[in-house]
Amino acid sequence: MQKIYLLSVLLFAPGVIRAHDDVLHTASSWYQEPMGIMIALVAVGALLGLGYGLITKRKHFVSVPAIVLVTVMITSFISFAPQNDTYEAQLAVADFGAGKSVTLYKSPNCGCCTGHAKALEEAGFAVTIEETNNLDAVKQSHNIPAGGASCHTSVIGDYVVEGHVPLEAIEKLLTEQPDIPGIGLPGMPIGTPGMPGPKLAPYEVYQLSEGGEMSTYLTI
Repeated sequence: MQKIYLLSVLLFAPGVIRAHDDVLHTASSWYQEPMGIMIALVAVGALLGLGYGLITKRKHFVSVPAIVLVTVMITSFISFAPQNDTYEAQLAVADFGAGKSVTLYKSPNCGCCTGHAKALEEAGFAVTIEETNNLDAVKQSHNIPAGGASCHTSVIGDYVVEGHVPLEAIEKLLTEQPDIPGIGLPGMPIGTPGMPGPKLAPYEVYQLSEGGEMSTYLTI
């Protein structure tokens, strides 16, 4: 029985825990991919079959689900292995942030937030990281709606930038300087700065109104 529990842990570990910049960070990447959902459903079915076989002591209901679990475990490791095809930003000016400063507010245990800070530094920004255990207060002070929240909040001059916003959108914001409080990207989409992996879908960056309402700003 202990071996079965160990097998279950190994099965789900690749899709739940990922390392970002040597900081262990719980990510929400596995359910963003259809393959992750399929693997999870097959694994649950196999575990139920295995449990039934152990209770009824039917060897057929033990061996087959066990083989399925091993297969799914191997597939999950392959599917969620670190990938090198990270989305590359298409910038008009590579160091468009030169001479500008950013204050990035994050929780102490967020590694992907640090990854986004490094991407900003590579674009020329001087980044100051402020760690806080009350990130909600920071978001409320900038009228970030719950549906538009991410894992960190940045302030660049008079603008707020919520989450893993692609650098193209930040460059557009600072170049055009529209009369808005800021922009944001909900959640932690894979492939954005700080979130390694391939781009799975278009990034729908929103803009904020003074009252905190969201509307489309840029699709990348």
